Amino acid sequence: MSTYGEKLSAFLDGELSEAEEREIEAALARDPALQAELDALMSADVSAQQEFGLIEAEPVPLELAAAIRNARVGIVANAQEAPKGMPAWVATAMAVFFLVIGGTGGYLAAVSQGQQVVTAPRWLADIAEYHAVYAAETRHLVEVPADEADHITAWLTKSVGAEVRIPDLAANGLSFQGARLLVAAGKPVAQLMYTDAAGAVVALCLIRSDAPNDGFTTRTLNGFDMVSWGGTGSNIVLIGDEGRPDLPQIAEAAAAQV
Repeated sequence: MSTYGEKLSAFLDGELSEAEEREIEAALARDPALQAELDALMSADVSAQQEFGLIEAEPVPLELAAAIRNARVGIVANAQEAPKGMPAWVATAMAVFFLVIGGTGGYLAAVSQGQQVVTAPRWLADIAEYHAVYAAETRHLVEVPADEADHITAWLTKSVGAEVRIPDLAANGLSFQGARLLVAAGKPVAQLMYTDAAGAVVALCLIRSDAPNDGFTTRTLNGFDMVSWGGTGSNIVLIGDEGRPDLPQIAEAAAAQV
C-alpha cells in the first residue's frame, strides 16, 4: 500500500480537510498506481456490501474492505487466533466474508468470469441514493421552482462554493423544474431537476472540487445511469433512469453550458 493508504480511506469517507482533499486529488491525477489503489479499495468495499446484502444500508467500514483486499493467502476462515497485528474484529469479519463468498461464488467468481464490479466515489453513491427518493416525487420534486432561476443560481453558487449555471436542455426534450441543495460525502451539492414529456426525472448535480477535467465517465449505480465529468472548480454528474439511451447526449449538451 502507498504512503497515502490511510488517507485514501479517509478521502472516500469524506473525513479529510479541504487542503488534504486537494492533495489527494492532485496525487491521483499524476499517479496511475495510486488511482488503481483507490479503485481497488472501492471495489473491495462494494463487493463486501453486495455479499452481505447491505448495499442499501450503512457502508462496509473501509478498514474492513482494505483488510480483505490485502489479506495474505493462507488465512483460514475458522482460525482460532487473528493474524498477528490484526484486530480481532477484523479477523472475525473477514471469516464471515469468506464463508459467504465460499458458498455463493461471490466476488471471486465474478472476477474470474470477467464480470465488471461497479465502483464510484462516495459522493456519486450518495447522489444515487438521493435520486431514488426525489425522482419518485411530483409535487415536492424541488425545493425552489424553476421560475426563481436567478435565486437558484445565486443560492447554489454561494452554498456549493463553485459556479452553478442552469443549462437549457429543451432541445434534448427536458424541461427545467427547479433545484435542491443536497449533502454528499460531507459536502454541499447543487441538484438541478429536469423532466421529460413522460415525466421521467433527470438531475444534474454539481459538487466543488479542484480535480482536473478527465472527460466523461459512465456508470450504473443503484438502478440509475450516471455520466460524470470535471468542470471548472467542480465535479458534475448527470443521473437518469437505467437504460436511458440519450443520457450521454444530454450530458454533452449540459457540459457545453456549465
